[in-house]
Amino acid sequence: LLDYLQGRVSFYSKEMGIVRPYKVKVRDMTSRYGVNSKNTFSLTFALSLVYYSPSTIDSVVVHELAHYFYFDHSSKFYEVVIKYCPDYKKEHAKLRKHQYHE
Repeated sequence: LLDYLQGRVSFYSKEMGIVRPYKVKVRDMTSRYGVNSKNTFSLTFALSLVYYSPSTIDSVVVHELAHYFYFDHSSKFYEVVIKYCPDYKKEHAKLRKHQYHE
């Protein structure tokens, strides 16, 4: 999972124009799928993502990287998310329903 996430963070960072590389971590989290830390410039992802499809994992990566531009969940934040993950709402619904691999 960590290798996959590092690759996708690198890919989407380039796509989104984020130059500074993020540190990527995985840990057991029960209430979130990802965290963007401004202070340490790191992204932490939930270990449970290992059960989801690559498209669902990518939606979490894009969501966390979008916090580089907007550190809230405003409409402008979601404009960035949808720009880079057009199926975000569908993928986010899979997380809420615990709909694992397709």
